[in-house]
Amino acid sequence: MKNIFLYLTMLSGIIAGVTTPVCHADEADDSNVPAVQAAVKDIEFLTDDKPMANAKYYVYLHSASWCGPCKALMPQVVRDYKKMKKKKIEVILIGHDKTPEEAKAYLEHYEAGFPCILKSDPAVNTLPGYSPAAGIPQATIVDAQGNVLYSGHGKGVLDWKKICKPVKKKKKK
Repeated sequence: MKNIFLYLTMLSGIIAGVTTPVCHADEADDSNVPAVQAAVKDIEFLTDDKPMANAKYYVYLHSASWCGPCKALMPQVVRDYKKMKKKKIEVILIGHDKTPEEAKAYLEHYEAGFPCILKSDPAVNTLPGYSPAAGIPQATIVDAQGNVLYSGHGKGVLDWKKICKPVKKKKKK
């Protein structure tokens, strides 16, 4: 459909005597890019760690440096994150700290290595499948299209192997 439109636009320009070609090469075509990947590419994260470009799943982890249960969970998440990355699972910390500096220091303390955005940043609402946390730690696991696979207590992240299983296609009989 897009090609027909371009052809007709060029044809009408030629008929009208305009010889400058129409070029749309600079336009981004997100039609084949999964929803979460398209959303994260424009977000300014607090850390230099950017989300994996080809992740199959995303974990939105609501956490904060002042939260005891969050701090207890963080070492386990960081340890599992290395395994998650190999399986193309990306963790994005939704920081509940008041300042970017506090959130960065929290991640640096645990040597987390995953991207972070403050919950107060309006861009967080553009993440497909995102919902505000009722309490912390809280986790939401979505597939690349933004379909929610898990939403609940942050400890649910530790069940990522069960939650992020590849969908097996049923054989036709």
